[in-house]
Amino acid sequence: MQNIDLVLPCYNPPEDFVNVVDFYYSNLKSVYPDRQFNLFVVNDGSSCNFTDIQIQKLHSVQESVNIVSYPDNMGKGYALRAAVGKTSSPLVIYTDFDFPFNVETIVKLIVELDKHADIVLVSRNHDYLNALPVQRKFYSLMSKLLNYIFLRMKYSETQGGLKGFNQKGKEVFMKTVINEFLFDTEFVYRASLQKNLSIVNIEGRTREGLKPNKIPLRAITKELINFYRITKIKADDPADF
Repeated sequence: MQNIDLVLPCYNPPEDFVNVVDFYYSNLKSVYPDRQFNLFVVNDGSSCNFTDIQIQKLHSVQESVNIVSYPDNMGKGYALRAAVGKTSSPLVIYTDFDFPFNVETIVKLIVELDKHADIVLVSRNHDYLNALPVQRKFYSLMSKLLNYIFLRMKYSETQGGLKGFNQKGKEVFMKTVINEFLFDTEFVYRASLQKNLSIVNIEGRTREGLKPNKIPLRAITKELINFYRITKIKADDPADF
């Protein structure tokens, strides 16, 4: 079985976030006791709760944990590229530090990667959407609508916080340039323009106790600009923005 690098971006996480990482990471490894997982955790310019204390605890989760850290908050897309660019395993999975989907969903994703899917997307189910604040639920619906109308995407649900890919998928991911939340949409759209990629979409199951955060209103304006930039991507020159 191929090794897997698991990437978790963090920005001002809760003080006890390592406990959540430990619980879900340990459960995942217990499903695959003979498989090598490598943990990458990104400190995206956090101003709190990513200190030597949390780093020491992360090393107790996996002694060889890879910490990617820089002083300024750059955004989730930037954070993931900073870590994915350092991965070396054949397969890469990224998700949020609070593990929004249950372990069974991650296992389903790995099964598809083992079946040679280049990219595996995880859609949020009704339980996840119902757990969103009203504001985020509206933005999610609008995002899907815009993706369908303007990008003509087969998979219009792009914001699920769990995705996996092999080296072909990684190559596409590393071409993304958006630093904020719509890096996910950019990634899926760029991938959809490549006819030689196998893209699989699965429905995720929300983990118990998940409490999604609100999105600041100021972020929405920037994301609308980012969406316009995505519409300009062309299949014959996917790295051009």
